Amino acid sequence: MPLKGDTMLKSAVDFLSGGLVALTMLGATGSAIAQTVPHSLVASPDIYKVIAEDEQYRVIEVTWKPGQRDLVHSHPASAVYYPMDCTLRGFDPSGVAGWTGQARAGTAMVQQPIPAHSVENVGQSECRLIMFEPKK
Repeated sequence: MPLKGDTMLKSAVDFLSGGLVALTMLGATGSAIAQTVPHSLVASPDIYKVIAEDEQYRVIEVTWKPGQRDLVHSHPASAVYYPMDCTLRGFDPSGVAGWTGQARAGTAMVQQPIPAHSVENVGQSECRLIMFEPKK
């Protein structure tokens, strides 16, 4: 029987294989675009809100309403925690849908920088996650 941590790790890996890895892979073709797009906090301040920070770290609460899509943005390397189930669809900088994935409540992951993209909540309920980013 898998341990809870093993199950959460598998959930994170499954979600990553369903989409966020695809966003990271855009770096090979979209790195120039990624350098010209704003950070998520600037692009969509109605979705991305700083809830705590100090000189080293920033904690961001991310909330999409059903059907809500953020504007094209990028992220530095970060850690993400999903306190609830979420179904999201990712888009490349030109607006072409590239992946759809579901994260289960309790999923946590560490991710490399993500170049230019946008994300839409394609689920029936609000989607919330907490993102932890280094400031330097």
